[in-house]
Amino acid sequence: MLHFDDTTHFLLSAIFLSTVGMIFVIMAYEDVSGHTAGFLGLQFALIMVTIQNCLYVLDSQVAYKFVGGLKNTRIITVVYLICTLIISSIKVSLTIYIVSYGTGNEWQKRPIGSSSMVAGQLVDYMWMLLNALIPLVIAFLRAKSEYALKITVDMKPQKYFDDNEQELE
Repeated sequence: MLHFDDTTHFLLSAIFLSTVGMIFVIMAYEDVSGHTAGFLGLQFALIMVTIQNCLYVLDSQVAYKFVGGLKNTRIITVVYLICTLIISSIKVSLTIYIVSYGTGNEWQKRPIGSSSMVAGQLVDYMWMLLNALIPLVIAFLRAKSEYALKITVDMKPQKYFDDNEQELE
């Protein structure tokens, strides 16, 4: 199994997230490819965070009572991860096409049924649901159901303290 340590994950995420600023520097009406390339880095970073969070839930054997315990927590986690990876793969491939050619491909411009929505919009909506809205709900539920983090700040006694006296003069 491929394993990234925390430092590698952090560095890759930081590199990918550092490209997001391009969306504010390069205007879409001037250079669609350059503008969209910044968003591509964000997509990769969010995919990495999703994978890491899901692997944490699976590895630490977290069980949430409100979904029915360990078994259901694992099922929901795996289903969420698979759905996110499928829609993110489609979204990333469409984004790479835009970065490469400066326009969307014909498939993503195709209308869905008799509606005015095109395939690319549906992919965008599904991607936003799985990568923006659901993670907020998950974070809220996890924060409410897990123990609070307890931090203790302590240190060894300093050398200028003596066992018999408070301070040496």
